[in-house]
Amino acid sequence: MRSGKGWLTRWRMVLAVTICASVFCGGCGTRAVMIPPGEPVRLRETVKRVKVWVADGQGREVPAVVDLPEGWWALADPGK
Repeated sequence: MRSGKGWLTRWRMVLAVTICASVFCGGCGTRAVMIPPGEPVRLRETVKRVKVWVADGQGREVPAVVDLPEGWWALADPGK
């Protein structure tokens, strides 16, 4: 059986580390918010080089690459 201050000091150190780990890992991170399908979202920052489909002069969809500026609204195509 152990006795003395060494055992008590180690026990306090383990307790302190456990409490600190619980505080730092318990909710200070990024959280995920689920958006229902079909709901619009507003862009918080500019998104660079986004691959999109755009209509050309004859109405055909052609691939393009654009920058979507901050503040724009994005919405999924309900037909697809």
